[in-house]
Amino acid sequence: MLFVIDHDLHIHSKLSLCSRDEAQNTEAILAYAQKNNLSTICLADHFWDRTVPCNNMPFYDTQDFPHIRQALPLPSAEGVRFLFGGETDMDIDMTVGVSREVADTLDFLIVPTTHMHMAVPPTESLESRALHYIRRIYAFVSADLPFHKVGFAHATTNLIAPVGEDGKRNSARVLEKIPDSELYEAFRAVAQVGAGFEINFNPNLYDEKDLAIVLRTYFIAKECGCKFYLGSDAHHPADFSKVTTTLPQIIRLLSLEETDKFHF
Repeated sequence: MLFVIDHDLHIHSKLSLCSRDEAQNTEAILAYAQKNNLSTICLADHFWDRTVPCNNMPFYDTQDFPHIRQALPLPSAEGVRFLFGGETDMDIDMTVGVSREVADTLDFLIVPTTHMHMAVPPTESLESRALHYIRRIYAFVSADLPFHKVGFAHATTNLIAPVGEDGKRNSARVLEKIPDSELYEAFRAVAQVGAGFEINFNPNLYDEKDLAIVLRTYFIAKECGCKFYLGSDAHHPADFSKVTTTLPQIIRLLSLEETDKFHF
């Protein structure tokens, strides 16, 4: 059976500084779920737990756990499970920005290891970024987290590397430099701890060659036994269209079935 789009576990509200959109409120998010027959949605605003040391991540100066808790209580509707989660981060020291105590209180936790625009100097080479990519995955799986309700996010985000002078998305160039064997080993570790693997990218932004590089990442994760969940990463109401456009496209490209779905 083809992978059913019945959830969205990565949604931001106006509380995320990269949104600040008053129209992106919890009532609008709930209405989006009802309109698209989603049975589970998750609010995942950016935050860093103040009890965890943070090395030079000014983006989180005002985005702490009390900040994202301002969204509570969440509105409710019959047939929709509206989860309170969060998206933390990883700094240059590969510290995950949440304590186990706070993580345990969340319904779902998203951890991106690939926000290198904040944690890796822009002067770092593509080869160096490929090394960071793998090392940060191992730091993630080694963290003290409730992995049964944790998502490994943004595996192929363009934030892995700056856009080149030729306008090319250098994120694909970084992924291309990682040998299959290293991806297999790293993603087996993700599968072993039981974290979900996020589907969150736009295939239409890549040419044929780069799309093949991006898809390779997910095909390897799939072969390693990783289970997948969907995330629109919506910051504004217009972003909700992904649930009927790019997400179905990705499911087809990866031949995802219901047996590939992450459950928690």
